[in-house]
Amino acid sequence: MNIMWLAYPIKEQIRITDMYSFFEVHFDEGYEFPGEAHNFWECVYIIEGDACVSGNERVYNLTHGSIIFHKPLELHKFIVTGQGGADFLIFSFSAEGPMMPSLEEKVFELSDSQRSIIASMLSFIHARAERMPTPPTGYCSYLEPFQTLPTYSQMLALYLQQLMLSLIEAGEVSSVSSAPDAVIFRRAIRYLNDNIHRQPSVPEIARYSNVSEASIKRLFDKYAGIGIHKYLLKLKMKAAAELLQNGESVSGVAERLGFNSQSYFSRAFKRETGLMPSGLKGNPP
Repeated sequence: MNIMWLAYPIKEQIRITDMYSFFEVHFDEGYEFPGEAHNFWECVYIIEGDACVSGNERVYNLTHGSIIFHKPLELHKFIVTGQGGADFLIFSFSAEGPMMPSLEEKVFELSDSQRSIIASMLSFIHARAERMPTPPTGYCSYLEPFQTLPTYSQMLALYLQQLMLSLIEAGEVSSVSSAPDAVIFRRAIRYLNDNIHRQPSVPEIARYSNVSEASIKRLFDKYAGIGIHKYLLKLKMKAAAELLQNGESVSGVAERLGFNSQSYFSRAFKRETGLMPSGLKGNPP
C-alpha cells in the first residue's frame, strides 16, 4: 500500500535570536530605575511586590504576576511602590517573527498556567546557574551558562517563546493608569508626537497640558527619568528609525524631523541608538 506523506511546515511565529541580560533582583520601596531606551526588547516581570512602570507615554501600576514587554527604542522606567520593596525578573533580548508586535504596548496579568511556565523556567535555570547575589540589591544574573552548557541557551529561549505565545493566545491585558499625573503625562507625550517635526518649548507644552512649567518638568522626571527635550529627541530617533526602515533617505528624514543638518542628525542618531542611519535595513543607498 502506498502512503502519501504530507509535510506540514512549522510556522515560526516568534524566535529569540540573542539575549543581552537575564536576572532576578530585589529593590527596596522608593527605588527608581532611570529611564532608558535601546534597540532590543526588554521584559519586566514582577515576582513579588508593586511597581509603577512607564513605557513611552503609557503608565501602568504593576503587581505580582504582572509582566510588560518594552519594544525596541521604547523609553521605559519604573519606581518601586510596594512596602517591603519588590522582586523582579528582568531580561532583554532580540527577537523576530510576525507575532512579536502583539506583545507591544501591553501589560499582561499571568494566569496560573503562565506562572507555571516561569516557575519551570526558573527551576531549570537555578539548577544550572550559580546564584551569586551582589549586595545590596541581591542581583542574580543567569547568562554565564551560555558559555559552558550547550543546551542552556536554546532551552531558555524555548521557555520564553512558550510564555510569549501563551500570552498572545490567551493573555489577560491590564489597562493603563488613570491617575491624574499619568493622564497629563500621556497628553504631553501626544503633543510631542504631534509636533515631532519641530522643537516645541517647555512653556508651550505646559500650556497645552494645562499645568505649570514646574509641574510638567516634574512629571517627565517622575515617569521618564529625563527632561522634556531629551525625551523629544528620543521620540525623533524612534520616528527616524521607522522612516529609514520604510526606505526614506537620511537627508529626507533629517529635514522631516526638523534637524538643522544631515550631519547633526546622523551624529545624534548614532549617539542615541548605537547605529548609523545609513545602515538601517530598507534605507536606500
